[in-house]
Amino acid sequence: MKSDNPAGRLLNILENGKQHPSGMGCRGAWNKLLRINNSNPALLMSRLGKVMELPNQIIEKIQEHYPNQGSSHEHWSQKLDAAFAQQNLNGSWDSFIGHIDEHTINYLKMSMDLLDVKEGSKVIEDAELADIGNKVNDLLQEAIDSEIDAEFKKHIVQYLSKTITGIDEYHISGAGPIVEGIECTLGHAFLDDKYRNSISETSLGKKIIDVLGQLHRP
Repeated sequence: MKSDNPAGRLLNILENGKQHPSGMGCRGAWNKLLRINNSNPALLMSRLGKVMELPNQIIEKIQEHYPNQGSSHEHWSQKLDAAFAQQNLNGSWDSFIGHIDEHTINYLKMSMDLLDVKEGSKVIEDAELADIGNKVNDLLQEAIDSEIDAEFKKHIVQYLSKTITGIDEYHISGAGPIVEGIECTLGHAFLDDKYRNSISETSLGKKIIDVLGQLHRP
């Protein structure tokens, strides 16, 4: 992935999609692009919905940072609207990717570069992302297996699962959901005295603070 802004993430998906044969199944192509290992229609629809949100996110950011570039998105956004509307998940990949021409790719590259100038978002490399995922997965498994207060366990499992989902979908949604999951896990202590005591006084809680605190630092 070249850039962790919505244009960079969408561009990465489309450029990878261009590498798939146009005659392959559309559903299979999306499963590969969205890193769905086993057939899971619900997960496919969820992740595909997040991809479909990226064009509006790009347009909003371009309009925020570059108000004079109001019409610069018209070509690529129209092509993507047509691609999403006319694709046939039970048909061929060409029903989607056939709408994505070189102009769409080039204009998205320009949008990515423009947003990078304003936002300077740092890409998390695959090795670092895998390391983060392993650490949070270990915490989640330990929380599930531990004999801790049931209410505390419920919150911890919920927040760590949310963080893992963010990690798994980083290539679609960027770092925001990962940071949000970490902040929910740690920030709940400000709202709940019992939770605060559990996370600060149990060995699991201290480990969670240590690991997530390190991940949250820039």
